Amino acid sequence: MGTRYSIPPGARLKVLGVSGKVRVISEGRTDIEIDPPERRIEIHDDGRVMETRSRSTNLEIRVPHGLNVSIGTVSGDVELDGRFGTVKVSSVSGSIKIGDTAGDADIRSIAGQIVVGDCGGCCRANTKSGRIAIEHVGGEVLAHTMSGSIQVGTAGRDEVSLKTISGRLEVHVDRGRAPRAKLRTLSGKISNALPPGDDFELRASTISGSIEVSER
Repeated sequence: MGTRYSIPPGARLKVLGVSGKVRVISEGRTDIEIDPPERRIEIHDDGRVMETRSRSTNLEIRVPHGLNVSIGTVSGDVELDGRFGTVKVSSVSGSIKIGDTAGDADIRSIAGQIVVGDCGGCCRANTKSGRIAIEHVGGEVLAHTMSGSIQVGTAGRDEVSLKTISGRLEVHVDRGRAPRAKLRTLSGKISNALPPGDDFELRASTISGSIEVSER
């Protein structure tokens, strides 16, 4: 059992770590529980931010469904399991895995893969080295990596922009949506199974790799 904290109305969770894995689990509860129990959560900004810091300890934090969460770590994997509100995650070295978000998701890594489930808002994912996989996004998608593949599912309502230097790009679009597609590769094949249209703008570019656009 960890230490439990009441949540002020409208507060978000902020986690800052140096090394060690950070795992946040959303479940049917109304408070926050942190393990190991000696780690404390402090209240800042007049109750708007619940913050915890760790230098080298693995953290497991249990929160209510739909909570807004931001995490910053130097070295260590980050996993958000469940359904959240808005999510911001940054890591220098480590993989990032996020379940579902009702709002926007902003994920940044220097070296590490990024995996996201269903994003209800805008999704921005950037990494220097590592693949990006986003199951489905309701809003705008901006996904960039220097070395690695990108796979994205989109509702086809807002702009989709994918860019990599070395890697394959895949876009899977909800049925019945037709993009204004600008697809470019210097070394690789381009396959677009969708008819041209004006439902949303799709830009995908890679120097070395193929591009595939298909219906979900």
